[in-house]
Amino acid sequence: MAKRRFQLPREEELSKEQDSVLALPEDGQYLIIGGPGTGKSVVALLRAMKYYRPNNSRFLTYNKVLRAATEQLVNFPKPDDAMTINSWFFRSYQRIFGRNQRLPEKQRFVYDYEKVVDQANRIPEQRKQKWSFFHLIIDEGQDMPIGFYRSLMELGLENFFIVADQNQQITELNSSRQELTAVLALQASEVLELTQNYRNSRPIAAFAGYFHTDKASPPPMLPDRPSLDTPLLFEYTREQDCISLILRESDKDAGRLIGVIVANNEIRKRYVKVLQSLDIALDNTRPTVSTYPDLDNNRDVNIVFSRGGVVVLNAASVKGLEFDTVFVVLDGFRVVDETDMKKKLYVMTSRAIDRLLLLKKSGDGSRAIEALLPADEMLLRREKLTTGSNVQAVQMASGVVDFDDEIIF
Repeated sequence: MAKRRFQLPREEELSKEQDSVLALPEDGQYLIIGGPGTGKSVVALLRAMKYYRPNNSRFLTYNKVLRAATEQLVNFPKPDDAMTINSWFFRSYQRIFGRNQRLPEKQRFVYDYEKVVDQANRIPEQRKQKWSFFHLIIDEGQDMPIGFYRSLMELGLENFFIVADQNQQITELNSSRQELTAVLALQASEVLELTQNYRNSRPIAAFAGYFHTDKASPPPMLPDRPSLDTPLLFEYTREQDCISLILRESDKDAGRLIGVIVANNEIRKRYVKVLQSLDIALDNTRPTVSTYPDLDNNRDVNIVFSRGGVVVLNAASVKGLEFDTVFVVLDGFRVVDETDMKKKLYVMTSRAIDRLLLLKKSGDGSRAIEALLPADEMLLRREKLTTGSNVQAVQMASGVVDFDDEIIF
């Protein structure tokens, strides 16, 4: 696998906004609001490094894939310095109430925080005091329900640094900006906004911004980085042509990391299998294909973000991540609630740094999703994907086409 740039910026490379966030005092409660690519995770990680003391803090992420990416960016001294939110909460609960005590659940992996609050009310105040010195840094904090934060405060925690964007809520249980501000009793000076997008090209940011839904958190400003590579929707008849397209895209530059985002595990497994086995002539070594099953799996995440290759993930696993090129497979998504689906599209499409391609099967019943997409060709181009036309179509979409290239499938 060829290397790719995957590292935190130095402090002197931060913007004034990011610098102001990093300059916040160690103790206190802070909420950092910002859209995709504004550097929320960057300032959170730099803060974790700046104020690191053993056993004094935890860096928490919503899922294991983001935790793995975090640990590859920052070499934390101890394995448990970075954890998923649920793992840390489960362990902390048992440390407080006893190893034989089960964290109350409403259903599997949905905790009953109201009961935890009631239990915490019966803990002597002197036992809670040790938590007042502890610091939590929470990435994607909007994806936890407000009861989670009430539980933490009732248990005695006082120091919170939360980065969030309610436009990126893709779970049913979550917290709005207003709820977080209220439950933490934050002053205006304790809620900071990051407004500049440093990840996407301008066309990708404009396309993702089309799905911005919640005015309580303004969309980030469009980046200055121009590109002729307008997001492209391919309508296809054979899934094999999509796989060929992805493999050809990877073959053009082995140092690029390609994200393939799908709706469910069935589609994920199928794409991984065919990507690994499809008989196709490539100019370079076949790319490494990585994946992770779902949010609840106990397996280790074996995805290397500092190398090129192809990563296939469910939509719920891509929060906080970024890829050089992103393919979003629209098949399998169902529109039950338009706002919910727009937020999913906002999250998925904003993962792309340089190139964004959407895939839709002809007549597969995804018309409800297509109806949510912009009709403006300045935001989204549309093409038919047919066997033998893959490479030429993608090259034309980026304005770089060599008609002498031999196309083999």
